[in-house]
Parts: sequence; C-alpha cells; structure tokens
Amino acid sequence: TGLVAGAAQMQATSPVASAALGRTMICSLMLAAGKKTGEMYGEVEQESVQIDVRGDGPLKQSFATADGRGEVRGYVAQPFVHLPPNSQGKLDVAGAVGKGIITVVRNNPLWKQPYSGITQIVSGEIAVDMAHYLTESEQTPSALGAGVLVDSKDEHVIASGGWLVQMLPGATDETITQIEKNIGSLDGSPTDLIRSGKTANDICDILSAGLRDDEVYPATMIKPRFACKCSIEKVYRTIALLPRHEMEEVLEEQGKIEVKCEFCKRNYHLAGAELEDAYKTVTDGGADK
Repeated sequence: TGLVAGAAQMQATSPVASAALGRTMICSLMLAAGKKTGEMYGEVEQESVQIDVRGDGPLKQSFATADGRGEVRGYVAQPFVHLPPNSQGKLDVAGAVGKGIITVVRNNPLWKQPYSGITQIVSGEIAVDMAHYLTESEQTPSALGAGVLVDSKDEHVIASGGWLVQMLPGATDETITQIEKNIGSLDGSPTDLIRSGKTANDICDILSAGLRDDEVYPATMIKPRFACKCSIEKVYRTIALLPRHEMEEVLEEQGKIEVKCEFCKRNYHLAGAELEDAYKTVTDGGADK
C-alpha cells in the first residue's frame, strides 16, 4: 500500500490513474517474484519483468518494470485523467485503459535476448488482462488479483495489493479443484482482504489450504520498494544523442535543456558547460554503463 501510495503522490496521479499505475506495478512485482538475481551469476543486473499496457483510452499507457529483489518503478502516460465511476460505482480503470495490447518483456543478464510476449487487452482491468496473457502467451494457467483503493475525498491510496496463483506442469485435477475452491473462499477483493487486516501470509494460507503442511511458510519474503534508476550519467548519454544543431536551437530559445524522469518526475537542467560535459563524457566513454 505504501509503495503505490508513494508512487501516486510522486506522480500526482488522478484516482483512476493511481489505480491503473498501482495495478500494473503490483502485477510486475508478482511476475518478477522469485526470479533469479544477476548476483547468482556474478552479474550486477537483475532478471526483470516489464509490463507495458497501451490502449486507446484516455490513459494511453501504463508501464511498470520490476525485478526479483522487489524493486519496481512505473508511470502512466496521462496521469491527470478523470472519469466518472463505472456501473458498479468503482474507478473506471477499464474505461481509462480502453482496447489495445499488453506487452510483457522478461530479461535475464545471461540471455542473448529478452523474451517478449504480446496479447490483446481483453477487459482493461489489468489484472484480468495479465491472467489472460499468462495463459495465452506463456501457456501457464493462472489466476490473479490486483487492486488499488483510493479515498474518494482526498484522492490518496488507502489500500493496494494482489495475489497470483499459477499451475505448474503436472498439476493434478485434485490440485486444480482445491485451488479453485481456495480462490472462491477469498473474502472479497485484494483491497478488501488488506483492509480486513489480512497479511501476505494470511492470503497465502487461504490460497494454499489443503495443499501444504500448515507449518510450512513461504521460503522467502521481500519488501517491495519503488526504485528509480535515473541519474545524471543517463541524462548525459541521452543529451549526447541529440544532434548538436538541435541542442543549440533549444539553448537559443530556452537558455537550457530540461530532462524529466518519467518515473520519479525529477527534473534535470543542463546548460552551457554542463552540456559540453555531457558530450565529452559520452565521447570519452566516461559515463557509467
């Protein structure tokens, strides 16, 4: 909840944009959970999952990327979208997203190239779309829930969370039947469960009832956090890609070049000697890779 609330506050998103952003980040975290870290192979980079939801609705895009350490970041293309509630009186995330496609990219530091899968948006509610993606593109039958509750008065996120169950090859009919029964026994949406006081372990207990020993708990637990990767070195590399004449035109008109991070909304301002440093840093190979 705190993670999504912080991201929404950082990006000043409207309620429906907060819900879409939060759901996308939650889904990326769940898909990345348990993935191997590059440290296992002596690499700095982590195995990551990125979700890119692009629709014809007013939100345009909801994007998030996460890794196995629980580090996540995300943004929406149009953070100030306002829509009336849907027919159920809830935030109209489906209306904000619209019809379009979902692209999921999985990347590992040891792979020659990332794995990419694309499916159609079938509902716009994001969680349903991700379950559809996992079943259709990755051939992994899955059930998934993700929710964000926003206070109607002050527009702050007051609850957010999710759960994911995936069937592995060899699952028996009895196991599938038990899982379906367990999912049906969940008392409400993810945000309902959170507001009722349920912890992550409590939800795991409900979903795995009848499938494991009562005393067995998840092997690992992590605390997810919003982690932006922007830096002045990356800004230098981006600026250095601009044709020099374009840079000079911007300088002549505005006196400086401004670069804004999509994720954390930090502004970087460069002018004069700083711009020359940007070109020199990249040309000399001095920027961090």
